[in-house]
Amino acid sequence: MPDERRRRLTLLGLAIVSVLALAVSFAVDSRGGSDERADGDRISTGDPVDADDEGGDGEDEGEGEPEGEFFRTDFEGWADPAGFGKPYPNAAVEGLLTFRGNPSRSYYGAGPVPRTTPEILHRFPDEPMCRSSVNLGETKVWCGMGWTGQPTIIEREDRTWAIFGGYDGHIHFMDAETGERILPDVETGDIIKGTPTIDPDGYPLVYTGSRDDLLRVIAFDRPGQAEVLWTVHAESVQPVIWNDDWDASPIVIGDYLVENSESGRFWVIKLNRTTDDAGLVQVDPEVVFTTPVWDQEALDLNGDKVASAESSPAIYEDTAYLGTSAGLIWGFDLSGLDEGRTPEPVFRFWSGNDHDATVVVDDEGMLYIAGQYDRPLERAREVGQVTKLDPSKPDDPIVWKIDDHGALSGGVYGTPGIYGDVLYFGTNAGRLVGVDRMTGQVLWEKRLHPPVWGSPVIVDDVLLIGDCGGTFHAFDVSDPRVEPPVLWQVELGGCIEATPAVWKGRIYIGTRAGHLYVLGDPSAPASTTSTTAADDG
Repeated sequence: MPDERRRRLTLLGLAIVSVLALAVSFAVDSRGGSDERADGDRISTGDPVDADDEGGDGEDEGEGEPEGEFFRTDFEGWADPAGFGKPYPNAAVEGLLTFRGNPSRSYYGAGPVPRTTPEILHRFPDEPMCRSSVNLGETKVWCGMGWTGQPTIIEREDRTWAIFGGYDGHIHFMDAETGERILPDVETGDIIKGTPTIDPDGYPLVYTGSRDDLLRVIAFDRPGQAEVLWTVHAESVQPVIWNDDWDASPIVIGDYLVENSESGRFWVIKLNRTTDDAGLVQVDPEVVFTTPVWDQEALDLNGDKVASAESSPAIYEDTAYLGTSAGLIWGFDLSGLDEGRTPEPVFRFWSGNDHDATVVVDDEGMLYIAGQYDRPLERAREVGQVTKLDPSKPDDPIVWKIDDHGALSGGVYGTPGIYGDVLYFGTNAGRLVGVDRMTGQVLWEKRLHPPVWGSPVIVDDVLLIGDCGGTFHAFDVSDPRVEPPVLWQVELGGCIEATPAVWKGRIYIGTRAGHLYVLGDPSAPASTTSTTAADDG
């Protein structure tokens, strides 16, 4: 497409979406279309929970910098660029709180990582996590954990919790050290593919979607059980397109939750979190903004109506970025929400690809996108399947691209990982690839059992990723520019397309065989002092 025409179409698309967004923001029901909510009167916005408050587990601001893995910032905006590669900003709790750990999707957990072959310490649960599910008219049995499927970790009440969803359609609350259940499961109406998010502000809340069309807010401070406080249906606001799952992992900043849905919409939800007189957490959410993330221009160019948003949102400064299966990469300006200003699209890029992978944003605001050649479009070949974009140059944002049709056959489903100056990703064809993130030069490739849909994590110079032959790999990337040697491999069985979680000497990884595995050195305590989880880049 000629550059001038593309520029005009881009501006037209931005104008169309802006008008739609304004219309929808005034029409949205303040309850977000939910049929379920906590009993009681409307609750005002609460302050973040303090460690000394009943029902809370945050850090006492008066006691100085807490110990452990924390990142503190005075940045006056949504997400400080200095948080790249660091834990969730200004979190009141320590842990791996969302998919890839922080708003830029660049934090992978806390070491140390086992340097020799670890043992399987626990396998959870006793029986495989399986469920029959119907999708687009096809019924099949799903087992275990899959894309993206990263367990979340939180240090709470003198124990380490692992909170995760499975293909049994349950949210599980597991003691990360013993492998035992802490609370009974919360059952949803269908499988859970994505990664939940734990509230970073000390409220005992987990936010999770499911294929049953509902996004849930779940409290886990009730005696002996977890409780669903609120839900919203993916089709509660129209128009929608394609599907109604919630695969994305939300980001929570301030009192706002930012999320994408497979119904093809971007959402901002005001949570209104507080605690009641008994010290139990409560919410009274309002959908303050939602908009379609497709436009007619993209649908016409694609020649179909596939336009879901499976990827998780990523935030840099005041802009939320997301990719869609309509081949669109969006950026929405979130500044001014507290003053009632409606988020506006400030970046729109059409690739012709299907973007299931989450956008990763580096410390300079550059975007790294990955996609699949799901359509026979020349535009997709022009853009490539792994691409670096500069959103400050909307008319010509491509910095570099990788379009090796052999190595990238079928595309990239996992989210790329950045560690230092190298970008790592797996491919549908079974390759693990290392790329210079400044130049786009392919540094090396390794062949694994295809497909490789998992998202790599890198901690302490160790890259971890599974393949669909059931092998979980650890590679030494201390010299990132050479093909990394194998540190160890563990045969777990079943396709490993989930994302591992690394936390203080232990690794948590689910497989399609039906279970979550806890790997580590049995002689090392699970609470080993953490080390830096990622290079500052």
